[in-house]
Order: sequence, then structure tokens, then C-alpha cells
Amino acid sequence: MADTIAFGGAAGSGRRIPRLPQWAVLLLWLLVVPLAFVALGVWQEQRAAATRDEYRQGMLDLPEVLAQLQRIEAQTPSAFVTMGGPDGRRMPVSMAIAGVRKAIGTMDEGVEVSLIRYPLSWGTMAGGLLAFLAGLGGLLAARTAALRARGSRDALVRSFDRLRRSLPFTLGSVLVGLSVAGISASLFEAASLWFWDHLSTGSAKLFGLGVVLAVFAAYSAVVAVIAMRRVFDLYTVEPLEIRGVAVDRERAPGLWRLVDDLAARHGALMPDTILIGLTDGFFVTEWPVRPSGREQPLSGRTLHLPAPYLPLIGETELAAVIGHELAHFSGEDTAYNRRFAPIHAGLWQTLNALGRTGGSGGFVLTPALHLGFHTLESFDVAVAQHRRQRELEADRRSSLVSGPESIPLALLRTAVLAPIVDGTLSDAFSDPDAAAPDLMAEMVRRVEAGLPDPAAYIGECQPHPTDSHPPTALRISTLGVALDDRLLARAGRGPAVEDTGLPHRLFSDWTGLCHGLTTAFLDEARQAHRLNREELEMAASAVPAEHTVLYENGKPMIWAMAFIAALFAAFATCTTVFAQALGIDNDPGTKVVVGAVAAVAVGIALLYAAWIHHKTKAPLMTLTPDALVSARLREAIAWTDVVGMQVTASQRLALVLALREEAPLPNRIGFSIYNKVNRRKRLVVLEALGIRDMKAADFEALVSRYLTAAYARRQLAGD
Repeated sequence: MADTIAFGGAAGSGRRIPRLPQWAVLLLWLLVVPLAFVALGVWQEQRAAATRDEYRQGMLDLPEVLAQLQRIEAQTPSAFVTMGGPDGRRMPVSMAIAGVRKAIGTMDEGVEVSLIRYPLSWGTMAGGLLAFLAGLGGLLAARTAALRARGSRDALVRSFDRLRRSLPFTLGSVLVGLSVAGISASLFEAASLWFWDHLSTGSAKLFGLGVVLAVFAAYSAVVAVIAMRRVFDLYTVEPLEIRGVAVDRERAPGLWRLVDDLAARHGALMPDTILIGLTDGFFVTEWPVRPSGREQPLSGRTLHLPAPYLPLIGETELAAVIGHELAHFSGEDTAYNRRFAPIHAGLWQTLNALGRTGGSGGFVLTPALHLGFHTLESFDVAVAQHRRQRELEADRRSSLVSGPESIPLALLRTAVLAPIVDGTLSDAFSDPDAAAPDLMAEMVRRVEAGLPDPAAYIGECQPHPTDSHPPTALRISTLGVALDDRLLARAGRGPAVEDTGLPHRLFSDWTGLCHGLTTAFLDEARQAHRLNREELEMAASAVPAEHTVLYENGKPMIWAMAFIAALFAAFATCTTVFAQALGIDNDPGTKVVVGAVAAVAVGIALLYAAWIHHKTKAPLMTLTPDALVSARLREAIAWTDVVGMQVTASQRLALVLALREEAPLPNRIGFSIYNKVNRRKRLVVLEALGIRDMKAADFEALVSRYLTAAYARRQLAGD
């Protein structure tokens, strides 16, 4: 659906949430958090060592203390002793003996807990240190590799190849380090609770919480490790989906002869496959490609030529463009195409997929993902630099063979032809049944009516499926060609007979090829229309034809008021029954005041409950297929006037509707502090205590279905 029917943010909120800069987020996750774990581990180690030594010393000292107390008891049974030093507690010797015996009984267990707890502190330190070193090493490696990559394309390929091999292990070290640190820290603190009166009720609950946190950390680590396995398979390249057909030497003898000649003159490698497409531009790639209707992708070097431009661009310009593309199959470009570009793009795709599928391990994965994305971003400057150099060098090589003005003419020619090509394809896709059986012939007919001014397209970039090209003006100026009126006039010429006849000389059956490409495109368009119509019909039928009446849920508030009334009634009763105990038996004024206040409170609570009960008997809102009717608004709101919807639920439930600029705004019925119509922001806010027999999420889904259905019916009606 073309219309927007969702928006984010709370209604009326103009505040912007402050965000940390990217470098600060990176340092926080990769350096500060791991160092915080290291510091926590050091503190835990000091506590664990002190407790261990204390219990070990206690095992040596307490038996001697017990013997001394027993001697005192034998001499003076009623004696008092002070335990714990000069500021300690004074108690009977018999009580002191019992306390020391109890302490001796827990010494062995305390030493065991101390010995278990002590290594956990080292686990916290080791995990944090591993994550810190991996993060720091990853940042330094990315920085160093990116600087080296700027030297040359060969250096770019070598640097990235080394870095991408080490990247999974670096990311894995960050993940494992933080996981070990988190689990160790949680278990250490859980074990520490044993020393809080030896698992009293409160400490037992905290102990359980610590164990739960450790289990959750372990679970998150396992999920993250499973997701990280994707990183070790980052280099499976997904083929490019191309709407086109592969032509062999039998189907395109003239084209293959032209490519053979140009490859020999440029000293470039020949393509293994030539694809004739309909919607993509001129490009070469060593990325696997899958043409339309073919299950197995094609490997090797592929040259793609767009059929719409072949009868329009001109032979000199076509030779220049093909020569430019073949130049990428020579020298360092071949290694770049094969070893870097697919892997670099695949790595981006995989990290994005990893971020989306991290699940419960998302928190543990976050630092590793930050490092992975930073590593790739650090190469972007070098990649952009080398891409520009590649294109400018290919332009230079092609112009040496085809002539200095051939590349500028080809760039301007494709730029001015692009709107007509795109417009023809767009019109055919929108109405495939009315489209011409040969879209290339239709484009020729449209071009004969005139071309736009080439000067308006000087800033255009040549379209390419895997990277971007320098602006046309830069490419022309680099070749040293004057961008004068003569050149612009040649670029904006109409199609000559030799231009439109060129494809017939290149292909054995150009007309049949055009009809085949057109038929495949129109069939795909019809299939897209069918699927879109099915989705619209399904959305339109997702709501009932009859009205859906919704009532406000007042039961929780009624029960709350009843409870409050009962409390005040009980309070008044108690002040009467226990007046003597409260000291107000002989003070009738106080009893009257207390009784009156309680009675007023009970009355107010009951009246409010009765008002809520009466209010919720009437419908809150009615959802019809065409509009929302609210008891708080004088006019209904048409669904197709709504461009955004949001439901919030905190103390009250609120439905926020954003209306389009030209839509009429409804008027409120009476005064309400909850229901609002913001005319400046064009927002309607309808609040309620809740929806009877419906949760907030269910209510939001219901409103969304009505909204989507209305837009779907409008689109279906316009077909």
C-alpha cells in the first residue's frame, strides 16, 4: 500500500532523546565495559581473599577461644564476657560458648564457599581482560588495515583479506570474554550471599536472583555463540538476481565479435557470459549472477548490457561503454572484483542479518557487532577512493581506443535516455495489459518525440548494482574534454537509422529477443499485480461488514472505589467500637468528625463507582468499515483520513490518530482533560480506562486492521 499508516513517538512529544556519538558508543562497549569487569574482578578478588583468610584464621583461633571460655565457665558459671574486642557485645559466658560453637560449625563450610568463590573473581577479571584486549586489538587492526588500504587496490585487497580472516576470531573473543565475565561476576555475587547470616530468607532470595542472572547470562552467551557461527560463514556470496537472458555467439554473433575486438584492443580478459537485461545498466562483475528463469547461478566474468539502450545510444558510444566495462577485467580490477567486492558486500549483509537474528543473545552480541560494523566502516573511505580511481582509469583506457569524446558522449547519452527508459518501463509495469508487445520499439518511438536537455544531467552517476560511480561532470573533466554546446548537442540528438539498426547487426533475432524480454517483464508485472490484489483483498476482508462496538472497561476502577469505600467504612466502625481504646470515648466531637469524614469518603467513592458504571454502559467507540465513531467526538473520523496510529497504555489507554493535512478535524463533545484534538499537529487523542474484554495490544491490532482494510478497499476501488 502506498499510504503511510503508522508513525512512532508519543503524541505531543517534542523532546529528542540525546544519543552518544558513534565513537563514544564504540569505546564504551569495547573498552569501558570490559575494563569495568576487570575492576569488578579485582575488587571481588580482594573480598574473596580477605574472606578466605578470615575463615582460615577463624579455624585456628576459635577452638582456642572456646577452650578459654569453657575454663571461665568452669570457674565462674555466672560470669559475663565481652565478645568482639573492646567495643564488642557483653553477654553471659554460656551464651558466648554457644555462639563460638556455632561459628566453629560453619567454619569448614565457609572455607569451602570461599575457595569456590575465589576463582570466580579471576574469571571476571580474565573475561573482562580478554574482551578488552580483543576489542582494543580489533580497533587497532581495523585502523591499521584501513590506512594501508588507501595505498593501492592491491593493498586494499590484501589488508581486507587478512582482516576478514581474523575478524570472526576477534568478534568471538569479545563475545566469549564478556560472557565469561558476566557469568563469573553473577555467580560470585550469588555465592557471596552465603555470608549474609548463612542464607537467611532475604539473602536466599538474592542468591536465587544471582543464580537466575548467571543462567540468563549463560543462555545469552550460548544464543550469541550460535548466532556468531554465521560470522564463520560470512563469505558465501548470494548471486545477483538479473532480469535478463544470456546470449551465446549463435544468438548474438555481431555482439560477440565486437566484444572480442574491444577486448583485444584493450588487452582485457573476455567475459564468460553476456547478459542482455531490461532494467539494469551497463556493468561487469565476477559476482555470481542468476538470470530470470534460471535456477543455477552463472559464475565467472559477466558483461551485462541493457537492451533499452542498444537501439538508442549509438555504435561509437556503445563501443566506449563496453570498452570501459572490459577495462575492469584487466590488471588489479580482476583481483578486486573477485576477492574484495563480493566479500565486502557479503560481510555487510551477514552482520546486518546477525544483528537482526541475535535474539536473547543481543546484549552479548552488541559489542561484537559494534566492532564488526566499525571494521567495515573503516574501509569505506578507502573503498570509495578506489572505486573512483577504478572508474576514472577505465574511462581513460576506453577513450584511448574509442576516442576522447566517446566516453563523455556515452555518459550524457545514457543520462538523457534514462528518464524515457524508466518512464516506459514504469508505465508498462503499472498497466501491463495496455503495454506494447515490444518495449524497446516503444522507447524508440518516445525518443523520436525529443530528448531533454543533456546539461540537466551532468551531475548524474552511472547506475550499477554493486557500487557507485563518480559524477558525470568529474568523469568528463578528468578526460580533458570541454563540456561545450557542440558536445551537448551531439548527446541530445534523436535516434538515427544507423543507431536503431545497430541491434539488428549485433543479434541474429533482435525482434524476437525484445519480444521475449517484454513478455517476461509484463508477465512479472501481472504476477506482481495479482499478488498485490490478493493482499489487498485479504486486508479488506480482515474486518467484518457489521459494526464493532467497544465499551470502556470500568470494572477495575469500580472495584478500586468499592475497596476504598470499604476501608473508610471499616475505619469508621473501628473508631466507634474501639473508641475507648483510642481515647476518644469521651470526645463526641472527634467521633462525629471522624464519622463524617469517613461517610463523605465512602459516599464519594460509591458515587464515583456508580458514575463509572453508568458511563461504561454506553459505547465508547464504534468501528465501522469506513470510519471510527467516538462518544467523545461530534464527527466520525474516516479511516482514509488517518495517516498514523498509535496505542499507548500506562495509567490509561490512549488511541492517538494523526490526520492528513486536508482532512477535517472533529470537534469534542464537552470538556475533557484526557481527550484532545490538537489542531496544530493534527492529532486526535482518545483516552479510556481500558477496553472491555480486550488487552491494549489486541485493541491496537483491531484498529490497525480496520485502518489497513479501508486503505486496501480504496486501492481496490481505484484499480
